[in-house]
Amino acid sequence: MPSHKATSRHAAVWGLTETRFLSKPCWYRLIPSETSLFISLTSCMNFSEACRLAPLESAQLSVGFCAFTIPVEIDQPRSILSNGPSTILSLERGSSSIVLLEDADGDGVADSRRTLATAPDLNHGLALHDGYVYASSDQNVYRWAYTEDFGSVDPSPTLVVNNINADGQGGAPFGHRTRTIIFDGSDRLYISVGSAGNVDDDSFRSRIRRFSDLDPSNFPIDFLQGEVFADGLRNEVGLAFDTHGVLWGVENGADNLERSDLGGDITNDNPAEELNRFREEDVGRHYGYPYCWTEFLLSPGLGQGRGTAWAWPTFLANGAVTDAQCRNNYIGPVVSMQAHSAPLGITFYRWKEPNELPQDCTGGFPRSMDGFAFLAFHGSWNRDIPTGYKVTYVPMDENGEALGEPVDLLAHIAPNASWASGFRPVDVDFDSCGRLIVSSDGSRQDGAYRGSGIVRVEYQTLESSLVPGPSAPPTAINTDTVAPVPAPTITQPPLASPTSAAKNWGYQWSVALFLLMVQDLCW
Repeated sequence: MPSHKATSRHAAVWGLTETRFLSKPCWYRLIPSETSLFISLTSCMNFSEACRLAPLESAQLSVGFCAFTIPVEIDQPRSILSNGPSTILSLERGSSSIVLLEDADGDGVADSRRTLATAPDLNHGLALHDGYVYASSDQNVYRWAYTEDFGSVDPSPTLVVNNINADGQGGAPFGHRTRTIIFDGSDRLYISVGSAGNVDDDSFRSRIRRFSDLDPSNFPIDFLQGEVFADGLRNEVGLAFDTHGVLWGVENGADNLERSDLGGDITNDNPAEELNRFREEDVGRHYGYPYCWTEFLLSPGLGQGRGTAWAWPTFLANGAVTDAQCRNNYIGPVVSMQAHSAPLGITFYRWKEPNELPQDCTGGFPRSMDGFAFLAFHGSWNRDIPTGYKVTYVPMDENGEALGEPVDLLAHIAPNASWASGFRPVDVDFDSCGRLIVSSDGSRQDGAYRGSGIVRVEYQTLESSLVPGPSAPPTAINTDTVAPVPAPTITQPPLASPTSAAKNWGYQWSVALFLLMVQDLCW
């Protein structure tokens, strides 16, 4: 993806309300307080060289965060796994390969790519477990012996699971083709398969299956021998375990929804995309698809609120299910999200003490985000106004309960959700330093894919313990005692409001010229 192009570098000085990257390698943000000037300057100085020199084009981030594109050419990366502070494994759909991104020059950023393994039609799933790397096509799961210290694999793959795309009627060569794979702490393999069509006749195919016995003497295992771990999931692409060992997933809802009693064509904002939780006590239960859908936004007087379950019109018409049955007999989502935003990736942040981190780590996310869920939204294709194309987080409490709706962490600068660069987030993972990595498989433009790449998001402590006053110089700061600016949450929005930014305008006007004069300190 291209580096940041020129925009008005004065925007952050005169706009005063948004956090964004500018045309040169500096990051300003005026905060409506007496210390705003020095916070802006020191935050610029604090960002890593990579974030300052190659910021992600047209990105808007929460306060204290920066993002940049890792300088490696990669062909439609899908699932990604961190394998150290600057080493990344990715399934590269464009080449049907597993690739390793490494830091060749020792600057802490991956800058080289090499192919580890290939197999027919690899398209999404990737997992590391117990000395093996696993990858999936629409039909099979393969594995290769993996030597982590040297980043090498046995060239001969082993077929672990086959017959995945069977639908009970002799095979399903089309439909959703991704097969997300993940292991739990008890060495059990989970495989998620999406629907064959928009709304299937039943849920036979749309399930997560679990495999508890991976004895190589039984390879390949027929997919249908797997335990039905969760049923009725239209397309649960992203899977991740939280800090309590509970599996979560993000589901892509159906298209072309019409119900005359609810407003006719209601597909722009319905059905909701879903954040689902799969507790052990719910193994084998049904989550609704294809019979039921979840409300995101209906017109006043017609809907019953976000998260309400309704019967899909065809099943309602033929008497297969009622609205009441959808609400009483199926498990609903924990969080209902904007329709058609296409969540594909999910991960959870696990904060570490400084002595647990690799040497020379910088940019790790703050402790206040420990346990939060982070989601990658690929973006809509069939909504009047595009939505998605971003990375968000869902605040979680210490018990693993969601505290609200997703909050934007990384998005395109308003008002457009989609990126001219082709950036479309697919998967997310944290590296061993606590920085978020994001894959983008790009967008098809003029017959070719643009925007394929890997983005890294870092958090930087903003030095805010300064002597008040517009003429006060920056003071020496003990970074061991200064608390970072709190990460934005539901109750603390990520950006200053226009109303609050307008306060103290006289002070900000007086320092604006000085800020422009000294901007070369950050260039």
